[in-house]
Amino acid sequence: MYRHIVFLVLGMIFLTTAFSQRTVSIKGVVTDSTGSPIFGASVKLLAGKDSAGAVTDRDGSFTLRRSGISSPSVKLEITNIGFTPFSKTYAVVSGTINAGSIQLAPEPSMLGEVIVKSVNPITVKEDTIEYKASAYQVREGAPVEDVIKKLPGVTVGADGQIQAQGKPVARVRVNGKDFFGGDVQTATKNLPADIIDNIQIIDDYGDQANLTGIKSGEPEKIININIRKDKNKGTFGSATVAAGTDDRYAGSLVANVFNGERQISFIGSINNTNANTFNFNGGGRGGGARGANFGGSERGGGGGNGISLTRSAGLNFRDTWGKKISVYGSYSFSSRSSDNISTSQTQDFNPMNIRFTERNSNSHSSNYNHRVTFNMEYKIDSMNYLKISPFVSTSSSSSESVSNSSISQKGYYTLNDSRSENSATAPNAGTDLTFNHKFPKKGRNLNISGNFNYSYRDALQNIRNNYTNADSTFFPVIVADTIQQQRIDITNRNTRTTARVSYTEPLGSQTGNNRTVLELNYEWNRSATENQRGVNDVDPLTGEQNLNPVQSNHFDYQFVTNRIGLSLKGNSTKYNYVIGVISQPTTLSGQSVGKDINTNFRNMNWIPSARFVYNFARSHSLTLTYGGQSREPDFMQLQPVVDSSNLNNIVVGNPNLRAELTRRLSLQYNKFDNKSGRSLFSNVSFDQTDNKIVNSRVNNPSGTGRTVSYLNTNGFYHVNGNGSYTQPFFNRKFTATVNFNASYSNNISYTDNQRNRGSNLNLRPGTTLRVDINDVMDAGVTADYTIYRTTTKYSTYTNTTKARTLNLGVNGKNYFFKDLTLGYDLSKVINYNFSSNVNANPLILNVYAEYRFLKNKLATVRVQGFDLFNENTGISRTIDETMIIDSRSNRLARYFLISFNYRLQKFGGGRGNGGNKATPATQGRQSRQGGGGNRSRM
Repeated sequence: MYRHIVFLVLGMIFLTTAFSQRTVSIKGVVTDSTGSPIFGASVKLLAGKDSAGAVTDRDGSFTLRRSGISSPSVKLEITNIGFTPFSKTYAVVSGTINAGSIQLAPEPSMLGEVIVKSVNPITVKEDTIEYKASAYQVREGAPVEDVIKKLPGVTVGADGQIQAQGKPVARVRVNGKDFFGGDVQTATKNLPADIIDNIQIIDDYGDQANLTGIKSGEPEKIININIRKDKNKGTFGSATVAAGTDDRYAGSLVANVFNGERQISFIGSINNTNANTFNFNGGGRGGGARGANFGGSERGGGGGNGISLTRSAGLNFRDTWGKKISVYGSYSFSSRSSDNISTSQTQDFNPMNIRFTERNSNSHSSNYNHRVTFNMEYKIDSMNYLKISPFVSTSSSSSESVSNSSISQKGYYTLNDSRSENSATAPNAGTDLTFNHKFPKKGRNLNISGNFNYSYRDALQNIRNNYTNADSTFFPVIVADTIQQQRIDITNRNTRTTARVSYTEPLGSQTGNNRTVLELNYEWNRSATENQRGVNDVDPLTGEQNLNPVQSNHFDYQFVTNRIGLSLKGNSTKYNYVIGVISQPTTLSGQSVGKDINTNFRNMNWIPSARFVYNFARSHSLTLTYGGQSREPDFMQLQPVVDSSNLNNIVVGNPNLRAELTRRLSLQYNKFDNKSGRSLFSNVSFDQTDNKIVNSRVNNPSGTGRTVSYLNTNGFYHVNGNGSYTQPFFNRKFTATVNFNASYSNNISYTDNQRNRGSNLNLRPGTTLRVDINDVMDAGVTADYTIYRTTTKYSTYTNTTKARTLNLGVNGKNYFFKDLTLGYDLSKVINYNFSSNVNANPLILNVYAEYRFLKNKLATVRVQGFDLFNENTGISRTIDETMIIDSRSNRLARYFLISFNYRLQKFGGGRGNGGNKATPATQGRQSRQGGGGNRSRM
């Protein structure tokens, strides 16, 4: 009896224990403090004496499963080098335990500081590619531009201009706000790399898209530079003075005072070494900055054509007024004077009248510019936002030019000695305004925006042409001389006004990542132009002036568009889309005052629009866009007057021109592999233009002159594609990049009333090998090969020309004895099939030796030599419909320079790099990483 009871009790205990031992599953995602996934982190599941282990996948995810668990709770432990270990206890429940997103904090204190590179140096987020600055090593004191040169998919040209994924970067921001009105090189050349956390390359669709999320039109590439939080409070800057042979000199001062949201920056520079350490030529749309960004370079001088003296100064500020208002703006002054000597040869392949032009010119020019930008962002409350961005600028320019040109074609020859003097002033002012209101219902939004811009230009031109014309169709040869002297006064006023309204209405539920929104928008745009052109013929002997009524004119025109759009936007975890249609009626009207010449044209355009983004993974995306826009002709193309300031190239406008309509289809594919570091960036676009405004050239039946007018035509299209593939090796000490650029244009033009088709094909494959060995070498070897192929098809004749350019280069720095740097930049250009009178194959070598000294290595002395072989020359090819122009320009040649630089860096408010004062040892280790890396002490 007792034995049966004992067996029964033991059996019950066994069954209870067996049933209480369960299978436990737990899953989650491990990220760093920026939200980027951590690959390879160690994960352990502990239950009493039992344990199970795994490592995180490339997307940071993990799943653990353990059977036979009898304890009521389990413990999860996660460790990774450079991060604080994570530990948490979970109650055992049925099913899978979802630990969610687990963020590891950087290790705050360990012995001996080392830098641990971010495991995710690149993050692709739909319209943004983010590069961790700590993954691209540069030495202390290096500018942000040195980091940008190393970013996959990004190139920095010899002139300092930046291209990202094949498109020029138009504007720069610092911590999300325009810096010096958006000028790119102002930030990239003057902000130190060791204060940077990350650099973002963004496809920006404008303020309205950023507020509403509805993206339409063609985006512009911008750079956003984010400052490290521990470097956002302090004073830093630098001063440089330099002097050299041939009376070369340079000086610059950069000062920054940052205190959180309050930031003040001053930069100033003067040099006659063709080095633009920054420029103030605008920065794209928005924020009160206008115009394209044209930069120089600080390659050690010699960049750009001609020989220039440049002076610039600017002040940028940013602050918050209370909790709701953020303000930022800038003032800038710049001046530049240049002396240019150039030679060009133009080939015009008209089968009825083949023509060659050779031209030599010597010119001096100078310009001055003052600009003020201001932005105020007012977050009225959680539902309302207002932004106002006024701007004002004024500029003046003057130039003097002396040239001689010869034109030859069958039976005729013309020699022209020309002199011209030009001066102009151009004030400009306007404002942008954006108001956004969010309704209580999620997804319902109203956006109202507009801008007003007034520009004025007053120009004066004095020209004198001495023509010698020879006619060899007769014997003996007939030679005639003509002297033309004119004074031309042009006044142009333009007022552009735009108003936009956008309303979005959510459809269905707006939960999680699945959202659908319907948008209705309307845009009104009016451009009004008044142009007065007064031409006086000047007697070359007496100087007496007489009005030329044929070439003088007073012309007004207005271009008005009404753009009505309806679109549907959908979001999900993997993809988002926008599809819609745009109705755009346009009106173009103009009148020539006093000449009874009027133009009035109306048109209706229907433009479908679409955008689709698919995210394969966190850093793997595909973007497809389709849209269109119209462009009105300018006043020079419209006004029906004869411009005979060059008797060999008379220009007359066409008041019956219509506005162009361009449709664009583009595809962009980006992929980055966190584990291997491989990256692929590629895009292709197709443009097709209706009513394309083209030149119509009619050659004189006798002589070398011709008349140019303008026509609308169809048949124009352009295809452009580029790609960049990057592969690092040996723990990313070596990086190989293969890139490819290609473009094809189908141009239409008219010559002697015959329609011509000109196709231009450019192919440019290239490769770069970079070597980054800390404190030893930072160098790159580049090679690219450009193929130009132009085919012009006339009704009875086809002409094909080819040219090629091979570019080879080695540039970099080698470090010796910790404080000595040897820098070098060697380039060789080999041109094939360029015109013989302009062709050159320069070999250019720039070198410098630099030594750091004083406390914290804040002082540097540098000895530089530029263009040691004395071969610096600018060669270019321009393809213009039926013409090919090869040009050669002078550039700054061999000279030597010695410079002294002193840096100031004092940061507070944090234990990151810098603190109040960094030691020499830690300062060197920190800033070589470019800032922002994850740090641990060992």
